[in-house]
Parts: sequence; structure tokens; C-alpha cells
Amino acid sequence: MKSKTITTSLKTDRIKPDYIDQEPAEREDLPTGPLRQNDGERQCCLLIFVPRNTVSALINDMTGGYGYSHLAVDCGEIDIPSGKHVMVESTFSLGVHNSFQDEYGERKFVRIPLKKAGVDEDEFYNCIQSKLGEKFDYEEALTIGLIHNPAKQICSDLATVCLPEMIRADIAHYHQAGFLHSRSAIHLPNKPPRLFVTPNGFAEYFGAPRGDKLKSPDQLSEPVMPIKKVSRWRFWMR
Repeated sequence: MKSKTITTSLKTDRIKPDYIDQEPAEREDLPTGPLRQNDGERQCCLLIFVPRNTVSALINDMTGGYGYSHLAVDCGEIDIPSGKHVMVESTFSLGVHNSFQDEYGERKFVRIPLKKAGVDEDEFYNCIQSKLGEKFDYEEALTIGLIHNPAKQICSDLATVCLPEMIRADIAHYHQAGFLHSRSAIHLPNKPPRLFVTPNGFAEYFGAPRGDKLKSPDQLSEPVMPIKKVSRWRFWMR
């Protein structure tokens, strides 16, 4: 695509519906709150969803074909009035918001607990909560991470910016070294470094099964962490 075309298409009022997965959720209601922690203990997980229509299937194909197209975050919270489990996600129409984990019906997704990946759940939770209310980043979605507004978020970048620096550095290393699909992430050696990870990139990095191998919604996949070596972070700190 020529750069002139890209510049024109990035204007918000000209974004074509075909670029974004706008198919409505199977549940239209949202949590009203107040929310409480499930069992009183902080539990943060990545929820990575398989495609549900032609557009999300295209997103999967364009970002490595590992079988996923959307990501949400479970902060271990329950909506008190309904008793339902809540997740945080960023969507085209609502930006970053709380929604119910059964929002997409029988759409399959994998659950990756972050505590076992060495993530400080309180810090991750506080970061995610600070993003609530931010708008959807149209430019980042259309350029697959090349253009980014720190005050806006798309689904997977919501998790990326809140993960510890060491994990972001390791993902960047694995991508640069060719262990992750070339289109599943983008690493820009800016100051500070900029990392964009797709749902496919997260699933592949944490060792989740391919999307077409999931047997049901909410399938648990314990993170399989790569062996760490100090040399892997040298390029990140340049």
C-alpha cells in the first residue's frame, strides 16, 4: 500500500468498517459494579480468543496464523450484582472497558495465568486499571503497531504495556531471534524501546496451544517460560 493511501486512511472519520472486527458481542450488557476480587485473592490472566468472523480470521492470518485474533485481561474480579466474572478489553466502539467473560458466547479462548510467568499481579492490575476509559487506537490497529498513541489502546497492547520490562525484553529477543513468527510482533529500538505484540505473539511466546486445537472456551494453559539468559536483554538496553 502506498504511503499516501495510508496517511489518508488513518483519519478516524474515514476508517472503513472492514478494517475492524465490529461484529456485536453475543451479550450487549456490561458490568454495572461494584466489583470484588474472586475469593479475595488477586488473580491476573491473559484471555486470548480465536477468530469469530471473516475479519478476525484475517487478523489471525496477517499476524502469524497461530489461531488467535483478540486479547482481554482477567484481573480476578466479579461483578457483585450479577455474580459474573469480569474481564478488561479494548474494542472499537467502547475503548478500554470492563465486560463479562461470557460476552462472546461459545467463542473459544485460552487462559494464561501471569503469576506463574513471574508477573507481580498487583503492579499489573494497577496498570490495567489505569487504562480504563482510554479510547481505541485506530492508527495502531491499522498499522499493526507501527503507529502508537500512548493515551489509546488496542486489545493486545493493553497487556503489553503493563507487563514487566524483563518479559517485554524477552519477547522482543525471541521475536528478533526468529523463535516467534515475524508478523506476530514488532520491535522498534527507539529510546525507550517500543514493543508491539499481537494475540498470536502472546499465545506463541507463552506456549499456548494453537487456536484450532482448543476444545472449549476458557481452556487453561500454564505458561511455558523460555530459559532466560542475561545476554538476551543486551540489545533491549542499547
